[in-house]
Amino acid sequence: MKTAFIFDFDGTIGETIPLVLSAIESAYADMGLTAPSREVIQSNFGPNERGLCQRLFPDSKEKAETLYQRYLFHYEAQHDKFSPRPFTGIRVALKTLSENRIPIGIVTGKGDDSAKISLLKYDIVDLFSVIECGSERGAIKPEKIKAVLDAWKTTPEQTRVYYVGDAVSDVYDSLEAGVVPVSAGWSDLADVSALKKTPTTKIFDSVLDFRNWILSEII
Repeated sequence: MKTAFIFDFDGTIGETIPLVLSAIESAYADMGLTAPSREVIQSNFGPNERGLCQRLFPDSKEKAETLYQRYLFHYEAQHDKFSPRPFTGIRVALKTLSENRIPIGIVTGKGDDSAKISLLKYDIVDLFSVIECGSERGAIKPEKIKAVLDAWKTTPEQTRVYYVGDAVSDVYDSLEAGVVPVSAGWSDLADVSALKKTPTTKIFDSVLDFRNWILSEII
């Protein structure tokens, strides 16, 4: 049976949450406004960043779009400070899959604009055959996972597809889409104890453990 991998982004390939929060705060400052607390900002996570800005300014499309555009400016400008590179070893793991002709894609809640910035900064954009980003209307990962399968012209019955993510929701989104969840526990922000309570297939404590599993069980 053929094998393929779909990856989450934040907490799996790299960590940009601190960058997102700082960029939002800087965008508010550009507008002469005080940003909400980080807790409030994170409570509105779910849609992509344009959708996040719309949630933060529900009564003003103009202010929401201004916030988003200033956010993108600061996201790129502060990237090298907050997230200069992907997790150690992830580029090697991705190249191991690519060099063995195993299809790899991305399904992330990030917006197209910020995902492109980060993938170019990390110099890994060319490794992925399909990239599906988040929606303004909210979290829709199962739908996006199915879109990747459609792009690959395959189904879970034809190809054993793994979804690699760091969140509890990633496990259940994978199962809903009919793919196999494996969990990235290598981010400092990952809740490994919560992941252990889910029906995930495997939890990897490090990228090295993940690559070793690829070498021993997949290739």
